[in-house]
Amino acid sequence: MGTASDKKENTDPIVDARVLLVEDDPDDILVIRRSLRDAPIRLELKVCEDGREAFDFLEQGAADENAPPDLIILDLNMPVVDGTTFLHKLRAHGRLHSVPVCVLTTATDEETIRRAYESGANAVVSKVDTLEGMSAILNTIVEFWFSTARRYYLD
Repeated sequence: MGTASDKKENTDPIVDARVLLVEDDPDDILVIRRSLRDAPIRLELKVCEDGREAFDFLEQGAADENAPPDLIILDLNMPVVDGTTFLHKLRAHGRLHSVPVCVLTTATDEETIRRAYESGANAVVSKVDTLEGMSAILNTIVEFWFSTARRYYLD
C-alpha cells in the first residue's frame, strides 16, 4: 500500500475496504464523510439514514450474494429502526452476524453503552463536536479495524 499522498493522487476506483455508515444526522454524515476522506486506506462509504434502510441494503446484498461491508459505523438514536434494534437483527442474521460494528454515539451513560455491547456492538465510541476530533477518532477506528485487528471470516 502506498503513502497517504499516493492514495490522494490515485484515481483508480479500487478500494481497500467498504464501510456502511448508519446515521440520520446530516451534519454528522458530512463530518464523517470529510473525516474518512483522510483515512489511511481507500474506503468506499455507503450511507443509510436509519436501521431499516441499512438492514434492507444489507439483506439485498446478501440475496445478491454480494460481500457484506467490512465495517459498519452505527448511530444508536435514529428514527424508524434504532441502532440497538438494528444490532439485534444483524446478529441474528445467518450471513451478516459477523460483520464488525462500531457504535459512534453522543450517549455517554453506562446503561446505553452496556446495552450497545449486549446487543452486539464490537466497540462503542463517543462522538465529538469538531472536524479535527472526529477525524482523529475515525482514523483510529479505521487503523484499528483494517490494520491492527485481524478479521476472522465465519461465513
